[in-house]
Amino acid sequence: MSEKPDFDNIRIVLVESKVPGNMGAAARAIKNMGLSRLVAVNPWFRNHPQARYMAHGSEDILENAEVLPTLEEAVASSVLVVGTTQRQRHGVPVMKPGEAALEILDSSRSGQVSVLFGREDRGLLNEELACCQIVVNIPSSRAQPSLNLSQAVMVMAYELYTAVYMGRGAPADYAPAEAIGSMYSHLKSSLEKLGMEQWNDGDNYMKSLRRVFSRTRLERRDVATIHKLCGEIDKYAYRARAELEKEMKS
Repeated sequence: MSEKPDFDNIRIVLVESKVPGNMGAAARAIKNMGLSRLVAVNPWFRNHPQARYMAHGSEDILENAEVLPTLEEAVASSVLVVGTTQRQRHGVPVMKPGEAALEILDSSRSGQVSVLFGREDRGLLNEELACCQIVVNIPSSRAQPSLNLSQAVMVMAYELYTAVYMGRGAPADYAPAEAIGSMYSHLKSSLEKLGMEQWNDGDNYMKSLRRVFSRTRLERRDVATIHKLCGEIDKYAYRARAELEKEMKS
């Protein structure tokens, strides 16, 4: 694993962008700061002249951008998913751009990182923020707290560029979102085999467990440990069920 941060592993992900000029300006900001990877999730336009005009010298970023239909596909292989929002979140680490940049660079050593930016009119939805391990709030004036989409991209890209010169921390083998999702599915299945039931609004205990795990960055070995624990639960549940069936037959 490389000791240096890998800019090629950092992806700027625009979720359902509505304004072509914003995507073009975001592409320019990306290239200004040495990044190269742009992902568009279900954009409301294709190959728009306004986007090319605003990109000005960064048309290659637009031409090479990945266009994907869902956010799930966009982040599946990411070892870290970072969401940007002005809303306050509970149960998820909230960082300023400079702090998040160090985490992003550290994670880029071991795999792909996705930095999410939401729609111009309503940002990222709660269920989209729920897939993030880190949430970033960009400080701004109360008189006008909402940044333009491309401005927010520039702030994060700038922090990443400057953080290269003060990055720290040993590289870690962080688990991608797909592996963490599989872990949650296994955990839910194993708990159900033990007879654990939902309460209140249905999926409440899994929400609670997600909140617990989201407070730390899970490495691949952490996910493997949870899978092993679930495997032991599965074996116990199988033995208990077999013994119960044996007693009922006798």
